[in-house]
Amino acid sequence: MGLTIQPLKDWSWRKALVHIRRWLHQSWRNGSLCLIIAAIILLPVWFTPTTQMQSLVQDTLFVIDISESMNVQDVDYPRPHTSRLHLAKEVVRESMASLPCGSRVSIALFAGDESIVLFEPLEVCRHFSAIEQVVARLQTKMRWVGDSWVVRALVMSIKEAHKRQLNVVMVTDGDEMPHHSAPRLTDLLSLKDKAKGLLVGVGGQALQPVPKLNDQQQIVGYWTPEEAVMEGNHPNLLAYVKALQPGERAAAGALDEVGEHLSALNKPLLKAVAEASKFDFVHIQQPQQAVSALNNADLQKTSLAERDASWLFALASILLFLIAWFWHRIFSQA
Repeated sequence: MGLTIQPLKDWSWRKALVHIRRWLHQSWRNGSLCLIIAAIILLPVWFTPTTQMQSLVQDTLFVIDISESMNVQDVDYPRPHTSRLHLAKEVVRESMASLPCGSRVSIALFAGDESIVLFEPLEVCRHFSAIEQVVARLQTKMRWVGDSWVVRALVMSIKEAHKRQLNVVMVTDGDEMPHHSAPRLTDLLSLKDKAKGLLVGVGGQALQPVPKLNDQQQIVGYWTPEEAVMEGNHPNLLAYVKALQPGERAAAGALDEVGEHLSALNKPLLKAVAEASKFDFVHIQQPQQAVSALNNADLQKTSLAERDASWLFALASILLFLIAWFWHRIFSQA
């Protein structure tokens, strides 16, 4: 027995076509077709569309000093006895917020003689929250070495920034360990045209003891001259300090040459380094001073940058909505 299918007589494709044509005609006359198209155009907005546009941008590599001296609490922002590192993180956050959308930003950490880039540059407006969270969680215990060489770290920072076509903003107290009588600037002089940048100095100029922190970031003590010697900073005094009994302090005057247990902003060093690298230098007490220094036309450029394209779809949708409204008015009065 064969199965036969009778053609539909009440709802043929011809009738469907007629109904569609009538609906389109009616939609065209009352403007509802424009409203439907306007709604469809808005759909891409849910997927955060972007486009490339010529924009004024300020692509920046922020380099943050995480050496132990950055724990010294000689900063009065936002309250007295705030650590230098806290101010440094606020500087980076406020500076990022001041950059024009489309600017690319990356973060690097400085310890020893290295500058380690944490991630490749990201568009600042679209990724601000994520970058801000990374900066907020930075601690000095993340350092991978106890020494601190500002000049060498800046050399590496400039090289990393040059590869990515970024400016450099280094936030540091300039306090090196071990201390050096005079910086060697030869490598910096050879890189002075590779990147533009800004050195931001944080901390007071009066010597302060360097604190020790526990895992809860609470001060549990301060470095002593004897401990500074045991770190290998003064080999000529090492035998003398090793001969001391546990807890015994050195005789008065025996360790006068030791200063690594104390810290202050090394302003002369930072000025010399900035001059050698053709960077600007600013010593700040609050983030807005760094933001003002960063607002420099020499650090800006016009470039193709990733921008939010949602407004384009919204504008097209609004235009169609207005067209539908006027179209409906015209035909309703006809």
